[in-house]
Amino acid sequence: MVYRCRIELNEIAPKIWREFQFHPDVTFHQLHKIIQSVMGWENYHLYEFHVKEKVIGLPDPTFEHIEDREVLNARREIVQKHVHEENTVFTYVYDFGDDWQHTVTLIKIDASTSDPAPLCLDGARGCPQEDVGGVWGHQHMLEVLLTPNHPERDHFIGWVREGYDPEHFSCEEVNQELERHKDKLIPKSLVKRPVGKKPVKLTKSALNKHLKQLNSDQLIDLVKACYGASKDMEKFLAVRILGDEAVESLFQEYCKKVEKEFFPERGFGKLRLQDAKHAISEFERLTGNARYALELKLVYVENGVDFTLSYGDIDERFYNSMVSMYADIIDQVNEDETAELFDEFEERLEAVVSKTEGIGWGFHDNLANLHAQIRWI
Repeated sequence: MVYRCRIELNEIAPKIWREFQFHPDVTFHQLHKIIQSVMGWENYHLYEFHVKEKVIGLPDPTFEHIEDREVLNARREIVQKHVHEENTVFTYVYDFGDDWQHTVTLIKIDASTSDPAPLCLDGARGCPQEDVGGVWGHQHMLEVLLTPNHPERDHFIGWVREGYDPEHFSCEEVNQELERHKDKLIPKSLVKRPVGKKPVKLTKSALNKHLKQLNSDQLIDLVKACYGASKDMEKFLAVRILGDEAVESLFQEYCKKVEKEFFPERGFGKLRLQDAKHAISEFERLTGNARYALELKLVYVENGVDFTLSYGDIDERFYNSMVSMYADIIDQVNEDETAELFDEFEERLEAVVSKTEGIGWGFHDNLANLHAQIRWI
């Protein structure tokens, strides 16, 4: 049995829509991944399903105590438990900043199909760009791109992903993507595993043994293949081969990622704090550079302070995140036996505290208490 659904992106005309099918015993988190593929999103942001007055998403235990509603865990909730009648309509929300609202309709329950793999059946028009600014931002971008002498045209041409065509849609391309991830998009009970075989894992010793057996040309081919495998691997190799120059370049790139959540080039900051923190973690993982990672954390806090000075008091969740990040910075400064980090960032660390005087939620007091714990003062 499979569910056949139609999904439409709300408030955009002509419609951006897809028709697709999937097994009803998948979790809502798996359905999220299927929707990401069939629509053409890039899975950068958080999401929620709204089904019969229930909210299904990924609860954040960090802020569970201040959440004023129940959020069911999408990794545990099975679609069929909540959606089991034809013509049931529910909502999928992606990216709480851009607020992309999708209407999903269960148009048919097909008991004659036994293949559990998800499949895209039909659709029209290309998915909007990530972080474009929601419906208004998408429509504005299209208007600019279609106006040859528009003053913002060069900016958008340099910003959109290469080859972007708002009218392009290909079922074949979507199904190739779904096929690549098929085992993760069907119920776990239906994933076929080789009988009697343990999962294969490449250990460091096995890797070392294999690399020693390769000649120089084979090693070069392997590194080239790794380089082309993902953007992360490309950045990792750049750091390993180009050294400090690549780290500096990546630092500037990730600074912009953090800053745009507070002060983007266009519009107002969306305060997707998890995205900013993910950028910091990713930079640290790719480079292993503790000093620049500390500065990225400081950039995060500085932008948070500047944001609240620009727009007024935010909320407890926002300030807790800033204080937590500032605490991480102070811990790292205190662990540095040379005091070089303190010498380099002393003025900026003090400025964060002094600029917050008068801000509510105990923000200034918490930062001041942390600053007083610096061992070098």
